[in-house]
Amino acid sequence: MKTTAVFFCVTFVFCISFAQGQIPILESEAILDKLRLNKGINGVETLQYSNLNGDPYIFKDFRKGKLVVLSGAKFDIAIRYDIYANEMHLQNKGEIFAIIHPEKVNRIETDSLTFIYSKFIKSPGEETTKDGSYFILQADGKCKLLIKKNMRIQDPEPPKLYQDAKPPKFVATSDTYYLKLKDASAARIKNEKDLFAVLGDQEAALDKFIRSNKLRIKNAEDLAKIVTYYNGL
Repeated sequence: MKTTAVFFCVTFVFCISFAQGQIPILESEAILDKLRLNKGINGVETLQYSNLNGDPYIFKDFRKGKLVVLSGAKFDIAIRYDIYANEMHLQNKGEIFAIIHPEKVNRIETDSLTFIYSKFIKSPGEETTKDGSYFILQADGKCKLLIKKNMRIQDPEPPKLYQDAKPPKFVATSDTYYLKLKDASAARIKNEKDLFAVLGDQEAALDKFIRSNKLRIKNAEDLAKIVTYYNGL
C-alpha cells in the first residue's frame, strides 16, 4: 500500500481481532492525504490530494456496506475505496480510518460492488510476491474473475500562450483483469496464453466455447462469461 499505516476502529471487536492490542490512531482527512503521497521513490512528496484536480475514489462519498472478516462475522460500515493509494477507508462518527491489515478481511460488500484483497502476480507462472491489492469481484466460484482499478497522477502543465497553468490531476487508466484459483495469488490475464496458463485443465472446452461465442479476453463481460462457463464444468 502507498501509505504508512493508519489504523481503523469501528468497534472494539475490530480492535481486538485485527490489532491484537495495538492502539488505534485517529487521523484527520488532511493528514491521510499527506501520508498517501509521502512515499515517492525520489524522496518525500509534499503534494496533497486537495491540490490535485479530480479525486481518486471509485465513489467519492462513503457508502453503506458490510465488512466480512475471515471468521465469517459481518459488520455494518460506511466505506469508500481510494484507487490511487489502494486503500479502503472506513468512516465512524466523523473520523476516517484506513485498514492496515487487509489480509484479515474476507470481503467488503456495498450495494453494487464486492471487494476482496489478494496477493497478485503480473503474469501466470511468476513467483508469488508480497504485493497485494484490492480487487472488484466480477465472477465468483472455484475461479474468481477480479478487476483491478488503476489511476495515476498527471504532472502539472506550465502556462502557455493563451492557456493558464494546469495543476496536477488524477487520471483513471485502463482496468486490468486477474484470475484467482482458490487460495492462489491472482494472476493477471492479458491474452489467451495467460488464460490457459491458469485454466489449462479445461483448455479444449474453453477454446471451443470462446471461439463459438466470439469472446474476447480483453473484454470484462466476455471474460466473465468464460470464467462462469469454466466454473460450471
